[in-house]
Amino acid sequence: MIDIVTVVFEQEIPVLRAQAQSIALNCQRIGIRNIYVVLNDSETVAAQIDPAWWGPLASNVLIIPRSAFSTPFVADGWVSQQVLKLLTASMSYNTYSMILDAKTLFVRELDPDTIIDATGRILTGRCPIYPVFDPSKKIVEQLFEIELTEQLGPGGVPFIVHNDTVRMMIAEVTLRTRTPFPTWFQQQGMVTEFILYSGFVKFLCGNLEVMYDRQNKLGGIVNVSHDETVQWLTKINQMNNRQTLTVSVHRGAWNKLTAQQRQEYRDLLTQRGIEAAHQL
Repeated sequence: MIDIVTVVFEQEIPVLRAQAQSIALNCQRIGIRNIYVVLNDSETVAAQIDPAWWGPLASNVLIIPRSAFSTPFVADGWVSQQVLKLLTASMSYNTYSMILDAKTLFVRELDPDTIIDATGRILTGRCPIYPVFDPSKKIVEQLFEIELTEQLGPGGVPFIVHNDTVRMMIAEVTLRTRTPFPTWFQQQGMVTEFILYSGFVKFLCGNLEVMYDRQNKLGGIVNVSHDETVQWLTKINQMNNRQTLTVSVHRGAWNKLTAQQRQEYRDLLTQRGIEAAHQL
């Protein structure tokens, strides 16, 4: 039913190992065919990644250097990792891809019935487009000649895409801009992968609800961004909620946490069976 796409660079290898364990523990019921681990870094980094981290899913792991996509990449890793996510989903021959960041960790089992309904609609809901992403919204509205008032949920990763739709989007953008898709995407700088995809779904279907349910049925997604460490107590309490599906801490936030706060995070993960948390 669904492939997993995660993009990683060398500094994220320890948390990738934790992610691998979390997937092995919590994602075996969702029909994974391939787990694409894409290196947004030197090809030599592949030697540091062991498919055995994914346990029973080890044979599903494909480690792909970004050079496999035969396109130049900009120096800004925030931009290049976004286009790599879309390019990887476009080459998946499964129906859907679940896009992750390397730091995205599953802390409970993912129920396949909370991902896709019986008609094939994706159950991740919608969310507002925050003012910081207004430049992206304007680029997408002009590109597809639409009005985009919201984006597809759950407001970050895990983000689930329909692979055929990603392929159609890449073809449409290439046609409209007369520029290879990865080149155009990286030239924009601020167009985010999820707002672009949301805009294309709106353009293609006329209404997001054709492909995506209005409610997020996946569960709670708790992320700590680089500027949210002052909210740590609230965040760690949310992470401990049994309805929470995934947790993550941005590396910029991790560097700001106290030793006690880091240990609280490790303890949460090890309580959920993610022993690789000891190496964070």
